[in-house]
Amino acid sequence: MIFQFFGFRDNPFKLAPDLTYLFLGRHHEEALAHLRYAVAEGEGFSAITGERGIGKTTICQAFLDTLGDGTAAAVISSPVSSPGDLLRRINTALGIPGKADTLKGLIDPLNDFLMRQKLAGKKVAVFIDDAQGLGLEVLEQIRLISNLETTREKLIQIVLVGEPGLMTKLNSHELRQMGQRVSVRYEIGPLSPVETAAYIQHRVSLASTGSPVRFEPAALRHIFNYSRGNPRLIHAACQAALTAAFGAREKTITGAVAQAAVMGLAAAGGKDSSRRRYRQALGWAAAGCGAIVLAAAAFFALRGPEGRPTPELAVPEQAGPAAPAETPVRPPVPAPAEAVAASAGSDPATGPDSAGPPPTPREESVSAANGSAPRMTHSVQVGAYLVPENARKQVELLGAKGYPARIFEVKDSRGRSWYSVRIGDYPSSEAARRKADEFTRREQAPSVVRPVGGF
Repeated sequence: MIFQFFGFRDNPFKLAPDLTYLFLGRHHEEALAHLRYAVAEGEGFSAITGERGIGKTTICQAFLDTLGDGTAAAVISSPVSSPGDLLRRINTALGIPGKADTLKGLIDPLNDFLMRQKLAGKKVAVFIDDAQGLGLEVLEQIRLISNLETTREKLIQIVLVGEPGLMTKLNSHELRQMGQRVSVRYEIGPLSPVETAAYIQHRVSLASTGSPVRFEPAALRHIFNYSRGNPRLIHAACQAALTAAFGAREKTITGAVAQAAVMGLAAAGGKDSSRRRYRQALGWAAAGCGAIVLAAAAFFALRGPEGRPTPELAVPEQAGPAAPAETPVRPPVPAPAEAVAASAGSDPATGPDSAGPPPTPREESVSAANGSAPRMTHSVQVGAYLVPENARKQVELLGAKGYPARIFEVKDSRGRSWYSVRIGDYPSSEAARRKADEFTRREQAPSVVRPVGGF
């Protein structure tokens, strides 16, 4: 009944991973790039970590779907009880026949299989999910499997997927040799506020048979404050909000509905930490509003009787914009161009300001006197993506709210195309900063000032 009420053909917020609804946030793009590099370069050991519900399994499934016939892959997802159990399940997943009871009887056919794959020019990758729960004996067996190699390269790539505690375990005294051999590692972080809004809109749009249900900006803020960008908690909050709206026969998810839903989730689930976190977020928001009011009061108190700042209190503009929230994270290992590592000094978020200095007030006044439009020098940027589809989704979301959003494409020194979402150009950094601050206050989303034509 709820799905019919909102015009859904399917539940857009089901908890089971579904690649039909795949959405790549910045961290998920980075994780995919790390996986591509690890398997392509034959790094041996890799580790992908993240909090429960952050999307690790979904990303691994998405990566496996991109593998062609040139790679044989095995996925071990349920708990592994012993080294023998691990070897039997790897062999079964790779289609290796045999029912040996000894470790040697299991590892010999695996080694033969790997050698045949190598001679055929193929790679073999094994993904082990929930690896943080593996026992020391099983982890030691995984290390021994990784020793299967030729004189030039590894015969098998092993990807350990688990919660952040996985790396702590691998770096322990007992497993320090294994931890030192993890050459590619990445921790998937949460979605940003802007990504959370785009994520919700993406799933609702795909599930809708008509016009998708609308989540008001206030509702999106409450959902983000509760979930902190964790997809699993986003799903729980959205389902609760849709249920509450259905009960009230409202087809728009308002801020009041979302707030009541997420507070009810925390209370009904006994998640005191979630409830404290949500209330703390509300407290921070209230404190931020108070700070804005005080700052505004101080600003107007310093203005002269004619509405101009007194000369002795004028403060010069600070040089250099703040670093963007969408700054890509560099991988911890050298990577080829198709990976996400950026060259030193070529980070698009910290590159040189190619647009030159902003015009002085005299230059602007001369332009106005001559009847020519002032030169636009700075833009307000609200997102930057490696995947163009994510940028287009954000532009659509902002356009529905009345923002003149557009995509600015630029290549970095590694040849990668970045898709920057911008909402306006301005004749000075000060004017752009005012607009950026206004956007951040209104949408509770990050924004940065960037040079026109630069990144």
